[in-house]
Amino acid sequence: MKRATPLVSSNPRAKRVCFDKDNRKVSLFKPDAVPENHFHLGGHIYAVVSDFAYVVRIHLRRYKLDATRSLLPTKDGITVTPSVWLALVREFAAIDQAFDNGKVFVIKDCLLLSRTVIENVTYVIWQRYFQRKDFSRKFLTPVSMLKETEWNALKDIQKQITSKTVSIMFVRVFLKLLRKAQSFFKI
Repeated sequence: MKRATPLVSSNPRAKRVCFDKDNRKVSLFKPDAVPENHFHLGGHIYAVVSDFAYVVRIHLRRYKLDATRSLLPTKDGITVTPSVWLALVREFAAIDQAFDNGKVFVIKDCLLLSRTVIENVTYVIWQRYFQRKDFSRKFLTPVSMLKETEWNALKDIQKQITSKTVSIMFVRVFLKLLRKAQSFFKI
């Protein structure tokens, strides 16, 4: 029989999920104090723009409440690069059209989107995949699902997410150039 793991570790050195390496912030937060780079989609689903290890990513992730009533990220979700995110944003109308025609939609040959109905609830299913050397495709688990209301919320706030992503990327490039210029003038 497998033991259930507690939601909060009694070990203070236990590794936590962290989205902001520079500020050492843990991605734990209270529902009434949502951090700047987190965007609520409904329920315990959040879109998060992270800057971890100098790499910007967009996460669509389910959170869970811990014993202190704080939200913690779970593994249930999907992470995309800024280029995949921008491709997705450009195609929202075409994706909805494909769904209306009963088809799936592929973004940048790495993300498959489809729509299904389970127990009278409509879901948008996200699945990452990659192409192998023999040109076959390997689908990755887990599959992530957003309710249609969460999908619509994502479309409504996509400009805010895109703006935050571009802003973080610009700061990274600017700081890199600044460091280069600084080292150039130190002779």
